[in-house]
Amino acid sequence: MTRKGPCEALLASLAVLLLAALGGCAALDYLPRESPGRPASSVRRVRTGVAAPPRQQEQVEASGPQRPEVMEEEGDSAFRPRGGLEAQALARSLQPGSQSLSGFADLAEPLRHSLAYLAKKPQAAPALVQPGGSLTWGQLSATAQELYDLLPELDANPGLLAERFVWYELAASPLVTGYYSPEVEASLTRQTGFEQPLYGLPPDLRKAGPEELRLGHPKVYRASGGAIQPYYDRQAIDGEGALAGQGLEIAWVRSPMDAFVLQTEGAGTLLLPDGSRRTVQFKASNGHEFQGLGQLLLANGALPRERLSRASIRSWCQENPGRAREIMAQNRSYVFFELRAGPSVGAMEKPLTALVSLATDPSLLPLGAVSVLDLGLPGQNGGASVGFHGLVLAQDTGSDIRGHRLDLYLGGGEHAERLEGGLRASAGLHLLVSKNALRLKAYTRGQ
Repeated sequence: MTRKGPCEALLASLAVLLLAALGGCAALDYLPRESPGRPASSVRRVRTGVAAPPRQQEQVEASGPQRPEVMEEEGDSAFRPRGGLEAQALARSLQPGSQSLSGFADLAEPLRHSLAYLAKKPQAAPALVQPGGSLTWGQLSATAQELYDLLPELDANPGLLAERFVWYELAASPLVTGYYSPEVEASLTRQTGFEQPLYGLPPDLRKAGPEELRLGHPKVYRASGGAIQPYYDRQAIDGEGALAGQGLEIAWVRSPMDAFVLQTEGAGTLLLPDGSRRTVQFKASNGHEFQGLGQLLLANGALPRERLSRASIRSWCQENPGRAREIMAQNRSYVFFELRAGPSVGAMEKPLTALVSLATDPSLLPLGAVSVLDLGLPGQNGGASVGFHGLVLAQDTGSDIRGHRLDLYLGGGEHAERLEGGLRASAGLHLLVSKNALRLKAYTRGQ
């Protein structure tokens, strides 16, 4: 290909080649979460350096609206730009009320969280690397900043979102599930009724570095008698007391089920006997593979598939405490916590916002990206689904969130728990990118 001149420079293409299986069920299987508040597993990170950087960089003058093109010479695009009329219709269909927001201005605080995170990233470095080009952290930051500046005008004129941003549709509908912050009765000291411990970080837990992994070390291990061993699993910790008597207990909850739910969600709120509240936040995991409680109950013949609801699972565990412990122990994964005074946070180390914060695979939607999500939320008492049409922000990650799979943060309390238990839906997703940000730097590829 002959090198293109400035007048012919193509704007940044967005072509994401992700063929990921859609699986899991957060409501029934209690999928683990990953972030500072969510158990680490095998989260895929942004693959900088995997695709070769563009060989040419050219400045494009911001002389007027230009419709970005999507190059498909190296494969089908996972994102495709929508036309102006389509984008206008989509922008005017947004409903902040469907996110429990009084208006677009309520997005100011969560956007400030994203901007603070993006400001710390290397602005010229790629945040999303694609076969035909890339988006830099600076372009994501400029997009979030432009949206922030527009918030006061959007209630009166949502069409500005179509005028000022390119809407890139994710061609394959993603699977959307939800997660929440459970509220659990607890005590900071052991007492009658509170006898299931939550543990802090054990001093002998080690995380293997790259060289240790190359040598075959477990990703999380302990050294015992000069030998490297995988860290204690759930049976060793809860069943055999491997960590008892070391002063590692940071709180006590009423049941193993309560502890299991907190470990699955990775964070939650402790409701203490004196009426105060404390946050427990993910600190580390033991490195073992996670297995969902719903999956285990089904595999062990404890509950049939049609009864795998959160209420049925909890009732069964209460009625069969001994058997429940045995089945829970088959999930060898274990999470260690820390106590915090403030709210739980996501992968950005910033508070999450209900029905706004989204957990994503960073190779599909980098942290800080602005998107629009369209789906149906579960209705009350099994009623018709409720339309959700809103701006969402990529602010978290998840160990099971890979490829075309998204996890919407639902907040805390019983309402959030109910939504989480029923949310598993195909959705529409658009990535928004500022037209001004795209004009600042467009990449072309020589050949």
